[in-house]
Amino acid sequence: MEKLKFGIIGCGYQTQKNMAPAMAKCECTEIQGFFDIDTSKAKKFAHEYGAQAYPTLDVMLGDKSINAVYIATPISTHEELCRKAAEAGKHILCEKSLALTPEQDRRIRDYCAKSGVYLMEGFMYQYHSQHQFVRDMIAKGEIGEPRVFQAWFGFPPFPPTDFRMQKELGGGALLDAGAYVIHAAKNFFGREPVCEHRVLHHDQNGLDMHGSILMDFGNNQTAQLSFGMNNSYKNSYSVWGTKGEITLLRAFSIPEHHIPICRIVNQGLVREYQLQPCNHFVEELKAFASRII
Repeated sequence: MEKLKFGIIGCGYQTQKNMAPAMAKCECTEIQGFFDIDTSKAKKFAHEYGAQAYPTLDVMLGDKSINAVYIATPISTHEELCRKAAEAGKHILCEKSLALTPEQDRRIRDYCAKSGVYLMEGFMYQYHSQHQFVRDMIAKGEIGEPRVFQAWFGFPPFPPTDFRMQKELGGGALLDAGAYVIHAAKNFFGREPVCEHRVLHHDQNGLDMHGSILMDFGNNQTAQLSFGMNNSYKNSYSVWGTKGEITLLRAFSIPEHHIPICRIVNQGLVREYQLQPCNHFVEELKAFASRII
């Protein structure tokens, strides 16, 4: 089977814990090499995965054997990295959030369109099989007509040195945890909201630490979303309908061997379903590769 050969840009936690292992497991991807501004990290990963460690980004992007790049760096660096990758003809899988502003987002998409490369923003959660189970249950009429989509994603603060705690690097709750619940609401309803209202709470340094959003999708359908980086851990969504409610107890970040639980409540009757484990990072890679290979 033909494999998509990746160059990985950024050797932090996401690469180490999730994406590099997923690429090694996925039948349609292969790690060609690593680049990080800390060359010792790139060398360590290269040794572990039997790949190359590139001394500079330009050297990596100049490697003709690389088909695509995976970008796992602070959000503030994404536009420049995507531009260079697109100009080098590399397809791009970039961790969310893609950009700091709508203007940056448009420019990144323009770079990729101009160069004819495929761009995917890395919301891995959506490729977990549990979401299809939810859609199937709703299609069967288990909760009636969906009216309200509710989602929560929050966790305790990161160390001050983490880029998510640094505003200038694209940190903050909205672009990190908030991005998931917003994406999930739009993904569920399959359209943009007609209007929205949001409340953001900032720390003494102006960093948004938690917030809530109300979205009106029209057709008597709304989304109520909450997120934060100084909360107790919560990671779930629920769809409230005219006949009942369906909930995923762990919706956005779920280990590959974890057994998902889906709960359906109809007029006081509670049913819980244990679903099949799924590596949503591997499934994300399969979806990405299917657009290219």
